[in-house]
Amino acid sequence: MASFFGSCSMLVSLVFMFMLIGPSFAKQRTKLKQICSKTIDQHECIKLMKSNSRASDADIRGLTEIAIDLASCKARDILGVLNSRYDNRYDTWKDRYNSFTDRHGSCYKNYQDAIRDLEQTKKLFYDGDYKRIAVRVNDVKEEVRDCKNQFENSANYSSDRRRWNKEFEILCDVIKVSSKSLYDDSYSLFTRFP
Repeated sequence: MASFFGSCSMLVSLVFMFMLIGPSFAKQRTKLKQICSKTIDQHECIKLMKSNSRASDADIRGLTEIAIDLASCKARDILGVLNSRYDNRYDTWKDRYNSFTDRHGSCYKNYQDAIRDLEQTKKLFYDGDYKRIAVRVNDVKEEVRDCKNQFENSANYSSDRRRWNKEFEILCDVIKVSSKSLYDDSYSLFTRFP
């Protein structure tokens, strides 16, 4: 009889624990869906964000950090592809750079600038300066907007590279949307107290 009550109490405890934990996981997934619904491609956004194992139980702050990390990695990947396309026949770095920018426009420099801006975005994030993140991400998106057109209109770039650029744009949208949410939340907390 004692083992029956012990088993029942354990079962009740487990059910109670799942009742408490379940809604918090559902709430996190709902936040991700809400953020992704404000990007250019909700389904791709969810897929990109879930590629990072931390996203499954992340709050808005965690999702923002994940998006910054993923966007930085994506920008580095694209920069690596652009970097691999320059011609090694030139003697100096300057000759190679000039040849590269002549053939590829300013995409190489733009992605370098985008990576720098994302590093500054990460610093703003850690400083809690959520309002300025959106401005910085707009700079990032502006840096690569011309590259998007070049990627879409060039036969030299595969569909994978075009997709990478779209994924980068989606991740930038996530950063912008989630940081705005963080700012709105912090502002509303600030205004609630006298």
